[in-house]
Order: sequence, then structure tokens, then C-alpha cells
Amino acid sequence: MMKSIRYILMALVATVLTTGCIKDDLDDCDNVTIYFQYLADGDKDVLYQYMKKVDLYVFDEGGHIMGVGHYDEVDLKNFAAKPSFRLTPGRKYKVVAVGNAYERTEVVNLTSETEFNNIYLQHPAWGTQEKVDGHDHNYMGLKEFFVPGEEFTVYRDTVTLYSAHVNVEIEINGLPAPESVRAGENIPYQLMIEQSNAQTDFEGNINTDSEAKGTCYPNLIYDYERNCYRTDNLTLFRMDDHHGHVDEECCEHQLVLVDNTTGEELVRGNIYNYLKYYEDEIDITKQEATLPIAINFNSVGVDITLPDWVIVDGKPEWN
Repeated sequence: MMKSIRYILMALVATVLTTGCIKDDLDDCDNVTIYFQYLADGDKDVLYQYMKKVDLYVFDEGGHIMGVGHYDEVDLKNFAAKPSFRLTPGRKYKVVAVGNAYERTEVVNLTSETEFNNIYLQHPAWGTQEKVDGHDHNYMGLKEFFVPGEEFTVYRDTVTLYSAHVNVEIEINGLPAPESVRAGENIPYQLMIEQSNAQTDFEGNINTDSEAKGTCYPNLIYDYERNCYRTDNLTLFRMDDHHGHVDEECCEHQLVLVDNTTGEELVRGNIYNYLKYYEDEIDITKQEATLPIAINFNSVGVDITLPDWVIVDGKPEWN
């Protein structure tokens, strides 16, 4: 019988796994070691630069959860400290690594589902009366493996994580500065992203079902140095599929700006059309993808275009 999974942060490499065991009692020996890596948009491991925490979920061959290990920034920066534990030899297993799961991340259907495309990451406020203001900078990785049955054998494998999010930077120019904000009063405008993707499954795919779309209410601040309203550390789930394709099923997002004083809708724009228009300047299929948007109010109306800090070769604004 398999003993309970133990998650032990090792200070040394494989030799310790054997020397720390009694040959007559191999049930006490760890026989699996998992490594994490993240390549971003290059070919070198830069995981610790982007992730402060990784949670490792271990499943049996049938998809039943067996245990969860939690590894913080200190663990991730220590090259030798990797998850090690014991699993019953001669069987198949699956592990899923989730990076940066903090207060804006919860895992649902973990114990009730055995299919990974029905286990989701989502914001804890999703489906409640509370507002979703964005997501964590999540990363995900999946690995299936077989633990050999030979004695004194330690199975080692690497889980490569991939980005499950897009960084979004929205600025709003041309509206008067809210002097009262400095006194602690609310921003007079509400930015919303309707039809935003609310769930990502354990295989790294966006849930494209209509009931898994929702409204995100990003926090706005007023930047007195740049003289504009802007989002602050806004992150959304991916807008492309698992193959790096952007289509309307994955990107139904609507950008909306409302005047809180009057209730008037000031702006509405289709983000998919925006991405298609600026496809030469914006690539949200990158691992470290950024979506920049500028909403500009002027004497003749309002337009939605790329911010000035994005290099553009004379392309006009999009509406």
C-alpha cells in the first residue's frame, strides 16, 4: 500500500535520497523529485524572476487528487530545494503546477472532478455579489509520468510552466483630474471589461462557455505625473487558445467606461477588433504578453488607440 504523500524540501540532490534511507525499509524513501522551470519568451529558466510561489497538485492515474505541496520564493530560488515525495512504484501519475496563486485565485472542482478540463482557476468573487477586479499573475504546467518499480530508483522530471494571464495597461486621457481623490474620495469613473474570461482549466485552456464569461471591474487611479487615469497592476486570463491563436471565442471582451456621476456610458469598444487592427504592434500570444490601450477624449469626441509609449509606424487610431 502507498503511504501518504510527503512534501519535503530537499537541501541536497539525489545522493541524499538514497543515503537517507534504510535499505531494509524502502517504504520510507522518496522516489519522485519534481523540478520547475519557466522560459518566458526565451530559452533560459527565469522562473524565480516571475513567480514568488508555486503550488504542486498530485493526482493518481484516474485524476483523483492525492495531495498538494506549497513552495514559496525562498524554495524557488534555492536550486537544490525541489519537491520530493514517495509514490507507489509501477503506476502512472499526473502533477499540475500553479504559479502565483494568491488572494485573487481559487481552485474549484478539485475533489469532485477527475477530468482536468473541469478543474478551474478563477477569482474567489466569481459567481458572488462581489466584484472581480482582475486576476493574479498565474502560471500553469502539467506533467504525466510513470514511477518505475526498480529498487533504489528515483524518478526525476521537470514541469514547464506557461503563462495563464495577460498584463493589461489601460490609460484614459483628456478627462479632468479628480482633485477630491487626494482626500480619499472615489474615482468618478468606472472602467469595466465585459465578457471577460472567468476560468482557466488545469490543462491551461480558457473556459469558453457563455456562463464562464463575466465582467471585470479594474481599479482606476489618477496619475498626476502623466495627467491621466490608468489601471494599476491589471491582469486578465489569456485571450488566446492553447495553440496561440486569437479568435472571437477566446476574446469576446468589451471595453466600457461609465461616468459614475451620471451613469452615462462614455466608451464601448470590442477588444478583439482592436487586437486585429493592431496585430502588427500587439502580440498577446507571447508568454509575457502586455495589452496596451489608450482611451483619448478630445474636442471632437473620443478614440481608442495605442498609448504614446508604444512604437507605431504612423498607424491611425482605431474606433
